[in-house]
Amino acid sequence: MSLLLTFKAISLTFSLLAITTGLQALLLPTSFSKSFGIPIHTPPPNPINPSYSNPEPLTTDAAVRSYISLMGIRQFTTGLTLLIFASQGKWIEMATILSILGFVVAGTDGIFLWKAGKRGQGIFHALPGALIAILSCAVVLFEG
Repeated sequence: MSLLLTFKAISLTFSLLAITTGLQALLLPTSFSKSFGIPIHTPPPNPINPSYSNPEPLTTDAAVRSYISLMGIRQFTTGLTLLIFASQGKWIEMATILSILGFVVAGTDGIFLWKAGKRGQGIFHALPGALIAILSCAVVLFEG
């Protein structure tokens, strides 16, 4: 399998996954945050009045919700941008973007998870990003 063909398959898969995870983060932030590794804590139900819940999240939960929303829009727009480039046949441009994003975005996610005490999940996010970035750099160097 050629380098460019491998890149096309991986980058299209990544684009679709980015759109999917972006939508999940925007529409279902609690479940996304749990799967990402920084869960949003939902307040326990009030035993006196079960229909009442505390409307104000903890400060850390508010920060996590904000971060998850930012991640959601980042993921969604990244995937959409990459799919548009793919539909136009701009594979080298796509590789250029992924060579940067693979290190910066996945690396940042990995650092946040690492600092949150989720070392395994930090590596799980950072390592594939680095591998995509390395593949993308190879495409730019050898196919561009």
